[in-house]
Amino acid sequence: MLRGKRIKLGPIKREYIDSFLKWFNDPEITQYLIIYRPMTRMAEEEWMETLKEREDTIHFSIVIPNEDGSEILIGNCGIHKIDWKNRVGELGIVIGEKEYQNEGFGTEAIEILLEYSFNTVNLNRIELLVYDYNVRAMKAYKKVGFIEEGRKRQFMWYKGAYHDAIMMGILAEEWVKKNKK
Repeated sequence: MLRGKRIKLGPIKREYIDSFLKWFNDPEITQYLIIYRPMTRMAEEEWMETLKEREDTIHFSIVIPNEDGSEILIGNCGIHKIDWKNRVGELGIVIGEKEYQNEGFGTEAIEILLEYSFNTVNLNRIELLVYDYNVRAMKAYKKVGFIEEGRKRQFMWYKGAYHDAIMMGILAEEWVKKNKK
């Protein structure tokens, strides 16, 4: 379990499937994700079953403490498509519980995930794609040190128009430099 000031990153649990299904079938959430088809329980269970065999992905749940000592699941995050030879991974994150969005929990989760990726897993580069209309996410990524590296023009179709995907990345040396200040 990785701990931040207000959140913890922990293992993905089977009991979270209902929350994942709620999030990944909500157009307000999926408009920012690559997911566009309805998510079925069977598909989510199959995905969860394959997690233990995947060597190119590290997944975490994002939880916050509840007043009664239990934990509240608010999202998940991970490093995907890890290229171990070149030490590169792709960041993915979702704060699925809407009442916890815009509260800085995503930014904190990204910081914890980057610290883990660079200083424990020994990756050298973390990259991501973000859609041009996802202003909230771009702000969080820039805040933690991601740099815009390019664009995939008219990469995706959303609400009657094509949108760019912005390629962003951060290197281990940039992370270290930013956090020494």
